[in-house]
This record gives sequence, C-alpha cells and structure tokens, in this order.
Amino acid sequence: MLERGLEAFAELGYEAVSVRKLNERLGMGHTFIHDRFGSKMAFWTAVVDHAVDRVAREVWQALDAGASDRHGDDVSRLITAVQAFHHAGARQPCFTRLVDYEAARESPRLTYLYAAMGPLNDAARPLFDRLVREGQLRDMPWYLFHFAVTKPLAMYSQAPLARLFGRPEAADDHALLSELILNGLLAPAHPTPG
Repeated sequence: MLERGLEAFAELGYEAVSVRKLNERLGMGHTFIHDRFGSKMAFWTAVVDHAVDRVAREVWQALDAGASDRHGDDVSRLITAVQAFHHAGARQPCFTRLVDYEAARESPRLTYLYAAMGPLNDAARPLFDRLVREGQLRDMPWYLFHFAVTKPLAMYSQAPLARLFGRPEAADDHALLSELILNGLLAPAHPTPG
C-alpha cells in the first residue's frame, strides 16, 4: 500500500494527486486514506517514512559493518555506504522521483523530508569531515558531496530518458555508478577499488 502511494506521489506530485485518486490507485474505497491515516498529508508522511527507512536501513548496515570491522578504515566505510545508497536508490526509483519533486519547491513537505533524512546525514557527516580533513576525500563543502552522491540516481528515476540513451531495462549498473562517482570524490591517492 505504501509502495503504491509512493508511486502515485512520485508520478503525479503531491498537489496534483487527489485523495480520491490515491484511494483508486491503492484499490481501496473512497474513504480509506481518511479512515486509516486521517489526511493526505498524514498518508504522504507514512509513505516517506517507509521509503526513507528502506534506504537508510541499507546505508546504516554498511556504515555499521565498516565500523565493527577492525581492518575497515574510513575510506572503506564511505565506499561501502555510497555503494549501499546507490544500490537502494536503484531499487527505489520512485523515492528518488519524489525527492526530486519535493526538493524543487519550498514546502512543509521538503522540511519534513530533510528532517527524515537527518539521522542518516548526521551519521555520515563526521565521516565526511574526517576524510576531508585527512586529505583522503577531495576538499569540498558537504552540500557538494551530497549532490554528487545523490543526483546520479536520476538515471533510475528518469527511466524513460535513460532508455532513450540506451540503458537496458534490466541493467545492473549501480556498482559501476558508485565506482565512477567515488573515483571523482576521493583524493587522487585513494582510488576506489574495482
């Protein structure tokens, strides 16, 4: 149900999709969302929480695995976390589309989305700061790192355009995407292991 809601919000945008249309997409009666969630905004919030949780769970596991590995260093943790993020994004293209839609306009939904992603960003930021300070990551502002890592996911959220460029429907290219991005972000002495 939350996945179908995510698809509807990603495809149509929050403002353009009515509660009636959402209920139809969910295959439910015309009062389902109001009865179950109370409002369209409450349903949107549940959809976002679900999507953020799915992506964050993969990235947290990557960060935690690297932290518990005695031989793992911060560069390896960063590489693993970015790879996990790209893998999750490849499997959740509708979430990327929703983020793109909301990120382009000031709204309470953008504020909510930013806060929902906050714990994951807060966990990654010290790692980023440390790697920049140690010269293992190119010297760049945090926002630049964020957009360099996240925006390539448009390849998954813009599937029709990607197909026009020749991307096969079943392409398994998130690992290569991560490698290319990381090779541009890591300091020249620290290439991504292929």
